[in-house]
Amino acid sequence: MKQRDRGYAMVAAVAAIAVFGLISLDLITSGRSAQRGLEARFTRARLLAAADAGIATAVHGLAMEGRGDRWPIDGRTRTLTFDGVALAVTVSDERGKIPLNSLTDSQARDMFEVGGAEGEALDRITDAFLDWRDDDDEPRDYGAEAADYPAGRPRPRNGALQSVGELAFIAGMQPEIFRKLRPAVTVFFGNSGGFSPETAHPLALAVMLGGGEDSADVLIRERELAGARTALEIARDQDLRGRAVTVEVAARDGRGGQAFRSAIVELTGDPERPYWIRNLN
Repeated sequence: MKQRDRGYAMVAAVAAIAVFGLISLDLITSGRSAQRGLEARFTRARLLAAADAGIATAVHGLAMEGRGDRWPIDGRTRTLTFDGVALAVTVSDERGKIPLNSLTDSQARDMFEVGGAEGEALDRITDAFLDWRDDDDEPRDYGAEAADYPAGRPRPRNGALQSVGELAFIAGMQPEIFRKLRPAVTVFFGNSGGFSPETAHPLALAVMLGGGEDSADVLIRERELAGARTALEIARDQDLRGRAVTVEVAARDGRGGQAFRSAIVELTGDPERPYWIRNLN
């Protein structure tokens, strides 16, 4: 073989090695990416399974016959472990929240005021909320009906809110107000009785009892949630049949992985079907 041909052959061989090297690297990288994707999906599935186990554990605790064994519906957080995953489980009473669909006009205003709205912004969000619920298309002085909302975003349904999330779309709503109110409001109040101060969220007490955030009822409730036992023991005595409660679970694996589950559960008292899942996120 001539020297020049040998040179071409050497260049071709080096080029081929380089191409094969790039192909191999791409396959290895693709394999690693696929493996990472599988690992991420496996971690997610494991965390969600643990969170679901947390919900099942809470439902079992709520259905216990013994007063001392039954989980209270006090809104405090319990810590559990399932399959090496840390769980933070909170059970809150829907009857201890602000019922969005049955508020009077003045209660609606109080709700947004404790949420942080004031001045004209308070007027605007209150009237827009009331316009969202009413059955006409005539806006209040500071309100908003369907024609006042941008195209492509949710508009007033002229009826009851179907989820707490709808509150975020009402004209004038600010993210910080929604974040503050979200854990204290409900559309699943149920038919098992009226508002329950003994198990109420402090903001719900401020609105439903009309005393504001600095009222004695709110301050006492905050102290109870911080460690006092009185209201918590009362909650254990209550008949939970027909009662809607929210179970929220945060699952964390200690390596940065986390998942969240939230379920609204109604206990039936029927051994054949002891509970209903009204909502699951």
